[in-house]
Amino acid sequence: MSGIPAKEVLGTHHQWRAFYPAHRPILADIVVDGAPLALLDKFYRGKYRQAEHCPGAWESEDFFPTFGEEGCWLAFSAAPIRDADGTIVGCIETLQDITERKEAETARREAERRLIEIVAGSPVATFVLDANCRVTHWNRACETLTNTPAQEVLGRDEAWRAFYPYDTRRVVLAEMIIRRATHEELAACYGARAKPSVLVAGAFEAEDFFPTFGINGKRLHFMAAPLHNLRGDVIGAIETLVELGAEQSPPG
Repeated sequence: MSGIPAKEVLGTHHQWRAFYPAHRPILADIVVDGAPLALLDKFYRGKYRQAEHCPGAWESEDFFPTFGEEGCWLAFSAAPIRDADGTIVGCIETLQDITERKEAETARREAERRLIEIVAGSPVATFVLDANCRVTHWNRACETLTNTPAQEVLGRDEAWRAFYPYDTRRVVLAEMIIRRATHEELAACYGARAKPSVLVAGAFEAEDFFPTFGINGKRLHFMAAPLHNLRGDVIGAIETLVELGAEQSPPG
């Protein structure tokens, strides 16, 4: 992993050479010294934590640019070795290449950032719910259409309040997608106005009149589609709303 033969470091104090271009303590050195927080903060600030299942052990993660052709991420753990009296007489440090996991985490964060930018910049009113039906995204177009600021709904499972200002809780179409509502449940809530989408698998679309939107109310077409993780599990839903026109009163 390090490219350093054992014979070059055994019996020396040069273990740092395998990891750093200039002299500095590795995690095992700090653990041997009793793991003073001052040293942990100096060399591993924001990167260290106590090990859960090994008393006196510490863990960290870091990127090492000299390992391999493009560098790699390592997770490492240093645990003290004690004598019969409990005195620290040494330390054992283990290292694991976690580059693949870190790259996957970076790709996930990038995908999340792109979703945020796409939703936020869309001229179409759009909101997103997580697996617990909490609002995670509520774009400016949705604020304008519903006259509901994002801060009133973000993090809450009450998206329906922006559409149905009644005391009785309603279920928005995106929530029905997450809860895997049956056709009968959809029909009970939306009647014949809801139908499977011809554009997106697993999505539903509907139309309805919202008397509190604007001066004369608005008729909206809305579509909700599931969001999946890599295993194919539904982890949320995205719903878009398009104004079809204003009406004086709801259809008979």
